[in-house]
Parts: sequence; C-alpha cells; structure tokens
Amino acid sequence: MRALCVGLVAVALIGSACGQDKKAATITIKAPERGHKDTIVKVDGVEVKESEGTWTFTTPALEAGKEYTFKVEALIEPNNYTKITRPREVTVKAGDAVKLDLTTEDKKLDKIVVRWVPTPDDIVDEMAKLAKIGKDDVIFDPGCGDAVMLIRPVKKLGAKKGIGIDIDPQMVKKAQDKAKTEGVSEKVVIKEGDILNEKDMAICAEASVVLIYIGDDLGARMAPVLQKLLKPGTRVVSHRFRLGDWKPEKTLTVRGADGDDYVLHYWVVKEKDKK
Repeated sequence: MRALCVGLVAVALIGSACGQDKKAATITIKAPERGHKDTIVKVDGVEVKESEGTWTFTTPALEAGKEYTFKVEALIEPNNYTKITRPREVTVKAGDAVKLDLTTEDKKLDKIVVRWVPTPDDIVDEMAKLAKIGKDDVIFDPGCGDAVMLIRPVKKLGAKKGIGIDIDPQMVKKAQDKAKTEGVSEKVVIKEGDILNEKDMAICAEASVVLIYIGDDLGARMAPVLQKLLKPGTRVVSHRFRLGDWKPEKTLTVRGADGDDYVLHYWVVKEKDKK
C-alpha cells in the first residue's frame, strides 16, 4: 500500500511539472492608424478586442518546446467604400511575447475591394473636358461600374470607343445593358476583369484617355500597371483620388450641380525610359 501511495505521488508530481511547462504566449498586433477604429482583427477566426490602437491576443497554454502558428487577419475600412483584408501568419512558442505589424501593405497577400459609388453625370462631363476628349479618342475606365464614364463621352462627345473592366459580373451586365439602352453598345465594350491583374488590364493599351474613380489604395496599386501599359501621351483623369506616388500635372476643383466641390487630378503618360 505504501509503495502504491509513493507511486501516485510521483505521478502527481510529474503531471504537475508538465503542467508548469505549459505557458501562454501573447501576440501584440499593430494595425494602420488610419481608420483603426473601424479595423477588426481576428486570430484563428476569433475577434480580438482593441485597446488604444493595438490588439493583444493571449494564446491558450502551449506545450514547451513546440512551435504553434496562428492565422491573423485584419479587416481594414479606411473609408465607407473601401475594404482591405490583410492576412498574416505568426509562429510562437510557449511564453513568447511577439509583436506583429500590420501597418505595412503586402501586394501579394492583401485583398482590396471597393464598393461602387457613381460619379455624377456633370462631373463626368468635367473630367471629359479636362481630358479634352474628341472624336478620335478611345476611353478606358478600370473598375467601370455602370460605365457612365464611357457612355457619356461616347454619346455626348462622339468619342471613338469606350472600354471598361469590372470585377463584379453583375455590374458588368448592368453596364452592358445601360450601354445598349443608351444606344452605344456597338462602341462601348465592357468585360469582367481585375484591375490588379496585368493580363486583364492589357486591354487598356489602345486607350488615349483613362477616366478613373477608385480609392487611394487601389489607385496606388494600379498606377505602375497603367504607366507600363499605356502609350505615351495618354491622358489620365481621376475623380478625387490620386494614383500613389505618381504626381499629377494638374489638380483642380470644380463645383457640381449639387453644390458640392469635386477634386479632379490630371496626368499625361510620359515616354518610357530606354534601357
């Protein structure tokens, strides 16, 4: 009986020691300051509470000596029409205290979705005026929505052709139907495509004018593709948003029919550097 008791005590002590080897780890996450109040951070699908611009996740007790990988995802909304999903993975061991910086963009991992918001007709006309659209121009609109930026210049100014792509198949159908209703379907081509996919964007090569209304985040990602694919002399006009570090040649403010002010940016594609 005494030997059995000693054995039970030994097992209990070993179990206690093993239990002491298990420790939690902490992951402190930093997300973009811009709009951080609207940012949601999840670890392995579980939402983490935010405190003063950081999110701290405490893992379950982890076994010593082993590595554990956690999937972290930040859902960022810098404005009411842009949603950025930023996924990362972090590996920790028992007792670790690690920091994860989600303020840096990763073009391969980050996913950006922009909700369609229409540009008023009179502002589209102002954009066309700034671009000096004429009868020989081919217009391209990446993320074209209902294709108003293509239909109006073709119909009102007699532009030669309009080309648009949109990632939403339902919006593509809507734009195609609208072009047909407006009587310009033979001159306005709308295709499903991703503005961050260079192959989809290759359709812009024949454009002489680009009209854009898209968020800063997507615009910054798209700018190098435009500069690469567009021919020299192509005019680019953006409603409100800039295109990353591509400096516009002109920025002006116009007054809309609704009484609001609208900012327009203007670029001209330069000759490619010869290497």
